[in-house]
Amino acid sequence: MPEMQIPTQRYGRRPYGVGLLVAGYDDMGPHIYQTCPSANYFDCKAMAIGARSQSARTYLERHLEEFSDCEPEELIKHGLRALRETLPNEQELTTKLAGIDQTKRRRGEE
Repeated sequence: MPEMQIPTQRYGRRPYGVGLLVAGYDDMGPHIYQTCPSANYFDCKAMAIGARSQSARTYLERHLEEFSDCEPEELIKHGLRALRETLPNEQELTTKLAGIDQTKRRRGEE
């Protein structure tokens, strides 16, 4: 699809790309980064991206101070509540809309 590559070769044209949230954990603790289609990235304490994400970001900002004292299960609940904020009032958050992977791995395990 050459027509998709052409805009990436000219100055002043926005390249095709995606926004991502990348999360990880190391010796310093948990980290979450937002990457933008422009190749900029930001270190975040909490973030939501995509359609209707402003509602989720508002929820996360309101509850940010609580997160440092939460157990992992409570943090998952906060994430689901933030996701629920993005839904129309008449729609419920179901397992068709959200899933949770609680796989725990130790260092050196594959």
